[in-house]
Amino acid sequence: VTMRLRLFEDNTLEIQVKDKGVGIPDVEQARQPMYTTGGTERSGMGFTIMESFMDRLVVRSPPGRGTTVVMKKKLSRRRPAAK
Repeated sequence: VTMRLRLFEDNTLEIQVKDKGVGIPDVEQARQPMYTTGGTERSGMGFTIMESFMDRLVVRSPPGRGTTVVMKKKLSRRRPAAK
């Protein structure tokens, strides 16, 4: 698994996670809440949680060529604490 993080001048954070696994046969199905191939011990909420925290989520997973997930989030600057 490799990760790449980039922060752009407009304060957008991009996180890319990539593996060299077998891929996801049906990405749209895998992105549905509660869908899992991991048995009863898994909740199937991974993509749903990622989407809830990010502004954009892209999943590419050609069969036999691994999976790449790209997440983007516009960050806001913190205001100084009031004294």
